[in-house]
Amino acid sequence: MLEVRSLSVEISGKEIIKDITFSAEKSENISLIGTNGAGKTTLLRAVSTLLKHSGSVLANGVEVASMSERERAKLISFVPQGAEITGDFDVSHFLELSRYPYRKPWEQLSAEDKTAIEKALELTGTRKFLSRKIGTLSGGERQRILIAGAIAQDSEILLLDEPLTYLDPVQRIGISEIIRKTAASGKLVITVTHEINEALVFSDRILALKEGRLVFDGTPDELVKSGELKTLFNSDFMTFGAFEKGKALVFPTGNIQA
Repeated sequence: MLEVRSLSVEISGKEIIKDITFSAEKSENISLIGTNGAGKTTLLRAVSTLLKHSGSVLANGVEVASMSERERAKLISFVPQGAEITGDFDVSHFLELSRYPYRKPWEQLSAEDKTAIEKALELTGTRKFLSRKIGTLSGGERQRILIAGAIAQDSEILLLDEPLTYLDPVQRIGISEIIRKTAASGKLVITVTHEINEALVFSDRILALKEGRLVFDGTPDELVKSGELKTLFNSDFMTFGAFEKGKALVFPTGNIQA
């Protein structure tokens, strides 16, 4: 479904992403990890064609950058980090707006539009928020609605930039489960995250970046066994235990000095 070939990004004369190549298929739930400044968000934005890049990003064999805006919107949904929904309107209105690639301005919702919105509500468990105003939602509720909008857009690929940031542990697990179910429904989902536990427990595959380069591509179990986590993160402050699906893996230890 998605092929990234020799992708590089230069910003203000500095190379941020360096010759990255990987491919991915539908129904994959992929976490993109690495320290701050590793290039995770830049990679996601380049894949979505929001950033100028060298190399190629192809979807179903077609260069994404050559597509029209509507064609790209049908292919890729992108939820940026810290995204805000502006305007004091109902959640139902926001979800209707997510169907814009398939509708003419002011056109009524089609049966297909309604089905896509219903599917998004079911996957995210957000039906109870339909009549709520966006501004009344908590951070975790708003994140679920943003993901619901991306699902309702019915793109083949969902790119999520740190959807777990600022959420409590229960909310993080809830959003991670929504992401897992979305991938299982047939979508390709790539999520940038700093939450290593959730990435290892919920993901099918992990891509790890270091200084703009792809240094690991494999399953969570392979990542733990490879010892690559110790090169990505300071092992003096973490304990890396034996991996078991469904159980926490990484625990902070000792006092971290600034």
